[in-house]
Amino acid sequence: MNAYTAETPPAIVAIAAAAALAVLTIGALVVAPAQLDSGRAPDAVVARAAAPSEVSISPARIDVIAIRTPNVAWALEDNTKPNCKPEV
Repeated sequence: MNAYTAETPPAIVAIAAAAALAVLTIGALVVAPAQLDSGRAPDAVVARAAAPSEVSISPARIDVIAIRTPNVAWALEDNTKPNCKPEV
């Protein structure tokens, strides 16, 4: 069976693909949003901002009282093994 040999070198195809991807990415992320947003005046965007409103939080205060048991190796007390550094 005869192997297929492409006339175009793979390096040229890879460079062309990278260039096409760069052009499409810039077009999708920069040019298209600028074209879609160009119809609005900047003042119209500011005028539509919501006015601040007062919010009541109920209950206004939450007190949490708890004791957490240590569950990490350095915080656990292990009396079976001697200390690396003896206390002075």
